[in-house]
This record gives sequence, structure tokens and C-alpha cells, in this order.
Amino acid sequence: MVRIYELRCEYLKEPLGIDDPYQQGPAISFEKFSPRLSWKVNGRGKDTRQVAYQVVLSNTPEGLRQQKTIWNSGLIRGHQPFCFVPAGFMQPNTTYYWKVGVSSGNGSAVVWSEPGRFSTGLIRQQWLGTWIKHPSAPKESHIWFRKNFVLPNEKMPGHFFAYVASIGYHELYVNGQKADNRVLAPAISRLDKRVFYVTYDISRFLKKGQNAIAIYYGPGWSRNNYFAKRTSQAIRVQVYGNQFSLFSDTTWLCKESYSKNSGRFDFMDMGGELVDGRAYTDQWMLPDVDTSNWQHVVNYPPGDSVTLSAQMTDPSEIIDTIAAKTISRIIDPERHDTIYRVDMGKEFTGFLQAGFKGLRGGDTVAIMVSMRDTNPRLVGATYGIGNKVIEEQKQQQRYIAAGRGGEIFRNRFNFFGGRYIHFRGLRQAPHLKDIQGLEVSSAAEATATFECSDSLFNKIFAMDKYTYQMCHTEGVTVDCPNRERLGYGPEGAYQTMWGLGLPCFNAAAYYVKNVRDWADVQLPNGFINNVAPQISDMYGSVLNGTAILNTAWEHYRIYGDKRILEAAYPVGQRWLAFLSRHTKDSMLTRYQFGGYFLGEWVSPGPIFEYAETAEALFFNNCAYAMTLDFMIRIATTLEGRSADVQQYAQTLNALRQALHRQYYKPETGTYLNGDQVRTAFALYAGIVPDSLRERVNAHLQHLLKSQGYLNIGSFGRYPFYKTVLSEAGYFNLIAGILKKDTYPGYGYFLKKGATTFPEMWEIDQPNSTVIHTSYTGISAFFIKGLAGINEAVSGYDTVLISPHLVENVTWCKASVETPYGRVKSAWQKEGNRQVTYKITIPFGAVARVRLQNQPEKLMSSGDYVFEYSLN
Repeated sequence: MVRIYELRCEYLKEPLGIDDPYQQGPAISFEKFSPRLSWKVNGRGKDTRQVAYQVVLSNTPEGLRQQKTIWNSGLIRGHQPFCFVPAGFMQPNTTYYWKVGVSSGNGSAVVWSEPGRFSTGLIRQQWLGTWIKHPSAPKESHIWFRKNFVLPNEKMPGHFFAYVASIGYHELYVNGQKADNRVLAPAISRLDKRVFYVTYDISRFLKKGQNAIAIYYGPGWSRNNYFAKRTSQAIRVQVYGNQFSLFSDTTWLCKESYSKNSGRFDFMDMGGELVDGRAYTDQWMLPDVDTSNWQHVVNYPPGDSVTLSAQMTDPSEIIDTIAAKTISRIIDPERHDTIYRVDMGKEFTGFLQAGFKGLRGGDTVAIMVSMRDTNPRLVGATYGIGNKVIEEQKQQQRYIAAGRGGEIFRNRFNFFGGRYIHFRGLRQAPHLKDIQGLEVSSAAEATATFECSDSLFNKIFAMDKYTYQMCHTEGVTVDCPNRERLGYGPEGAYQTMWGLGLPCFNAAAYYVKNVRDWADVQLPNGFINNVAPQISDMYGSVLNGTAILNTAWEHYRIYGDKRILEAAYPVGQRWLAFLSRHTKDSMLTRYQFGGYFLGEWVSPGPIFEYAETAEALFFNNCAYAMTLDFMIRIATTLEGRSADVQQYAQTLNALRQALHRQYYKPETGTYLNGDQVRTAFALYAGIVPDSLRERVNAHLQHLLKSQGYLNIGSFGRYPFYKTVLSEAGYFNLIAGILKKDTYPGYGYFLKKGATTFPEMWEIDQPNSTVIHTSYTGISAFFIKGLAGINEAVSGYDTVLISPHLVENVTWCKASVETPYGRVKSAWQKEGNRQVTYKITIPFGAVARVRLQNQPEKLMSSGDYVFEYSLN
């Protein structure tokens, strides 16, 4: 019996308003757009593999039922669970319905799926209106925009879609109802170059007669220094329906709302929000509201220079609500007033919803958010409480009371990261039931599972995933959600992506977006900005620029989609051309200094390797070798680029030989200072000749044994884990280290009460954050290492199952969602005598299975049990 499920278009479930996510410029037509459709299949008995498929596409559900299709693939032999609609069939602003039929062989009939749906976005010519903005509002203001319109027919056939673009955030309301559950829309982009629009199906909100469309707007990143001189606070709206269109122009009205941003929304001061309860109203978006004190908008012509692209990644949403745990009262001896400190029980990224009682009109409540309870050592603190301080990273919120019942503060267009909420200015103590934290994340659905007999490992895995969610907001993986919120390459790609984002989340669409983010921040000279999609001039290294290649390659390894390689390759060519202009004697020289040519970062100490150090120079040369290797792999995969492959291979071989001659110490078998990072990177980057790999591996194993901790930081995680998870002899060593609760280590974080991973191994370091992606991705050790689930062939067509038993762990089980379905791997020891393995291979996939010292087995889909002696 075969069942087809999980129909997706461009990796998303029934997306609205899609366009080509790999296109750099504006969409002028959809003639070349060839969207990817995918599905998964469950089968039992002899039905183990799809042998043929057929996809049909129609403009209506009835068309599918009546076989009135606009495209029919015919029955195509093949086992891959995806196909591409040929170019030439897609039209803009159109809804499509599709289904797939699968034959599993053995003479079985074609089994059909339920219909799926997607719609296309707009081409440039269909944006009929203009960018509009408030004529005079300060940049920190939250603005209401609205337009009334009349629909003559009571029942309107077809869909009505609203396409909303904003340089900043927006919420869409139709006749007083919010259009969907997303917050902080759209996802962040390089705002002076590309703005995302969001497509909403507003059909169900419309009625005969008077209607109102309204936008609640917040400035978001348009206020940030990176964009403030290049952009403004503006929106653009286009509505299409059955013989109906509406667009933004100067007939729209606007008004400043009751809320606005506070702070600078900039590096080290992302600020918060101010809500004025005296001006609160929930009627502003209704059709019959009095608009006599509203103003007409003005056009914003510079907005026409940016590219409008469909948002094709998961939206930011409130993923959970957390209740306050405790309230304590603090007397400030200097100001002689009371502060109420609320512990939310864990670190989180998101909004606060707090209700107040007993306030008088005009009372101001200051709401200060901090990651730590108190930290007397803090440098440059903003607020003092006696001899202690509130560390709040300038995340202050304010509420001005109306003096009536039901006073509520709630964030809308700015979030924070922290755990402790401090209230100053209350007349009555708050109640726990009136305070809630709203966790906000744009991370895709978490899909991987892991559990073992060691409770500490389970907690580390769970905290790794949670940290990723709390550092994935606005459609980008950031360093931290409070101090910077920047998409640095080393934090967002590499280990975070390979070890966590791709295997543990349904994040395919996000990483497609991320590759274009990196392309958007490349400079004309080939240099790639150190963060994306922001264009800040922040610290970085070769790793930052190479993040696009790393992300594209690892995405291809999981999903087998060459389009992402084709998008990244020309960017990589220009990046390598830039790097090649800064080489001498085949090695990379320092093309920038200080913090712009960093080596390892926040390793235990904490240690920061700046450009002037020999360690940073060696580190960046290894990263250069890795960059060349990625380009060779991509060029080889894309085919037709043999000349490029030859050129890059010659450059890489010369670089490897030069680095080995320059840095290898034969008397010790080490490179440069011989630490864990340098040794692992030399192995991963191919600097070590084959004849010396055993000796250099032995040195790294000796370091792990003698030091007893991971002497790595944020930047060195990826080459380190790529090395230790691919070479023999490391698994017991790493497992033994991870079981410790001493500094530095993951267990130490938990011992200190952390609920997310911090920026530094020194968790109490002043001014450091405790919600950070510096050390995320350790899940790779559990999923890829202990459970042994890996891709053997790009696209998970062939799964590699190679579990690793370690001391003091008696059982382990994990699962990973792949393009073919869920792979499961489990093992359990029975004393010292026997081990039982349980493996599940999904329909359509095959697996190479390596157990104990047995010969490798090639297995088709199904559930398997194996028992082996441990002696």
C-alpha cells in the first residue's frame, strides 16, 4: 500500500506568491521560472521504491478532477521524489493546483496524492501603484496606513490576493481582522537592494459594500545605521481579485499610532518599544472609523530602485507562550523606589505581554530586560540597583498608562532576548498570571529527534535546538538576538548549518534565501561583506565570505538541487578572484587588519585572534584552501567547467604544499602552535600529506586526552567536527569530554543554570550574551556521530548509517527527516555481551549500513534489526 504525503513547492507547504528564489534582478516575466515540486511516499510490503511518477498541473481543483490540465508530465521513470515544472508554463498572479501519481513497480497501478496548491507572485509591470510613506512622522514612529474600497458583489468568485512590501515591518488587516499569524514581516533583506513582499489570501475577509485594508507599520531595520541613509519608512501594496485591483497611491491615509520604537535600533542599542496607553484604540483598522484627523500619504520615489522579491522562507511567528515563574521586590536605595524583578524561567527571544493594575493616567512604567539576574562586574551598565546592576543590553521598553482598567503592554515591532524582566514605576505589584513571554522565531519546523541513556547528552541536544530557534528571527540566523542581531557567516553557516539547521530543521527554503542574501552583499571588487543580509562593516574573516559556498554545498548534499550551486558559483568566482589578488608565494596574505581578518574566535580564555597574529594568518589560509575545495566540488558537480576545476586545483595544490612547508614542524608533527583548531583545520583543509595524516591525527587525539576539553571557539567548530566525525579514534574522546560539567564545556553551561548556549565558554564574562550561536551545532555529534545518520549521495538518495558506540552510553536512538522520509537509527547494549541495532530506511531510499566491524551492507527501505556480539 502506497501513500503520498508532504507535497511542497520550492520546499514550502502550499506557498502563496512565489517567484524564482535564485533570480538576482527583478522579475520581468516568469517565462524561465521552473518551480520545484516535491513529495514523499510511504509504502509497505513489497512496495519499497518509486519506479515512476506523473505530475499534473491545473488552474482549478476541478481541472485536476476532470483532467483539464495545463501541464501533464506523463509517466516518467525515476525514483527521485521531486520534479521541475518546465519553463514557460508559469504565469504571474496565478493559483495552481497539482497532484502526483506514483508507481512502485510489481505491476501496481499509479496511486495519486491529494491536491496541492501554490500561487505565483507579481512581475514588475504588475506593481501598478507607488511606494508611500507618512509625510512627516519621525523615523521611530509606528504608522497606520489605510484605504477604504467598495465591492459590489456579495459573492466574489476566485481568490483575492494582497501583495505587501515594506521597508521595515508590517501587519496586514482587512476589515479589522489580521490577515495571518506572522509577526515582524517581511523577512530581513539588504533593504537598499532588495525588499521582500508577502502574499496574503484575503478572500475570506471581504464582504459586499464598504471594506477597509489597513497596514500597521514599524520601521525595523530601516532605522538602522546600515540602511538609514539609503532607505526610508515606506510600504507598497497591490491587491488583485476577480476583475478588481487596488494599489497604494496618494489616496491612502496615514496616522501615527499609539506605539513607537525606543532606542537607536543599532549595534549595542537595538532598543525596545514605547506604548502609549492613552492613545490606544483597536478601531483604527475598521471600515467605518472616523478618519477626519488622518493625513494623506506621500509618494516615496526612491523605493522604485529596489528589487521586489517574494518572501520564500518561513515567517517569524510566536511559537510558544511561557508563563512567568517568580516575582521578587527590590528597593533601589539611591532612588528610593521599587523595582519588581520577574524571572521567566528561561532565556527566550520574543515579546512581552504584561498587564498592570492601579496605574494613573500618565504614569510611566520602565521595563528593563536582562539576560542575567545581576552582574556586579558589568562594564558600562545603564541601570544601577545599589551595588548591583541590571544588564539589559539597552533593551528597554516603556508603557505610559491611560489610567483605566485593562492596561496591557505588548511588543509588536521590536523583540528582545533575555530572561529577567524588571518593572520600575508600578503602583501595585504585578501578578504572575498577568505576565507572559511570547517566543518568536522564524526557524522552520524542528524535525530531528535524539535520545540516549545519558541525560546530559539529551539536555545538550535540546538546548542546541532551542538556541538555534531563539537566534533565528526575521528570516536569518544571527549571532545573538539582543546586542547585534547580525547574520555573521561563521555563526550562521558552517557548524550551525551543517550540524543543526539542515539535519534538525525543515530549513531547505531558508538556506536558499541565505545564499541570495550573501550574493546581495558582495561588493563590485569581489569582496563579500562579513554579515548578510545587513551591510555592516563588522568583524570577519575568509570564513565569512565563503559562507555562501559552504551553505550551497551542504544544502546540495541534503537536497540534490543543483540550482543553489549555480546561484553560488559566480559569486564564488568573484570572491576567489579577490582573494587571489592578495596572495604571495601561493599563500594568502592579510588583505585587512585588526578585526577584519580574524582567526579563531572565543575559544577558552576567552581568546580572540586578530589579523596581526600568526594564528589568524594560518587559520585564514586554511579557510582559503577550503574555499578552493568548495569551488572545485561545485564546478565538478555542475559540469562543463573543467578549465575552472583545473585552475582551482592547481592553486589549491600549490597552497597546500606552501602551507605545509611553511608551518609544519616535523620534530613534533604539528602545524604552527599545534593546538586543536590548527591541527583539525590542517587535516580538514588537506594541508597534511597522506603519509602524515596518522601522525597528525594522533597528535590531535593526544591533545583531547591531555587537555580534557574542547579547546575550540566559534570559527573553528566546523573543521574540528568535520575532522573528528570522519576519522577513527575520536568518538570516545569527545563523548568523555561532553559528559563533564566543568569549565569549559556544554555541561558547565547547564551546571551554571543556562537554558541557551552563551557567546563565550566564560558564561559570566561581562557584556557577553548568553543567547548566542557561538557553539551551536554540537547536535552533529549525536545525530551524525552516535546515531550515525548521514547522507552518502547528494539528495539522501543513499543514506549512510554508521553508528558509533561509546563508553558509558548504553542506548541511543535518533531520527532525521530526509527528502525521502524519516531515517531512524537506534542501538542498545546488553551488558558487555551484545548490541542490538534497529534501523529504518524510508520508502525510495537505499542505505549503506556499517555496523561494528562487519562488511558494509546495501539495504533498501524497511525496518531492520541486527544483533552482534561485543566481544
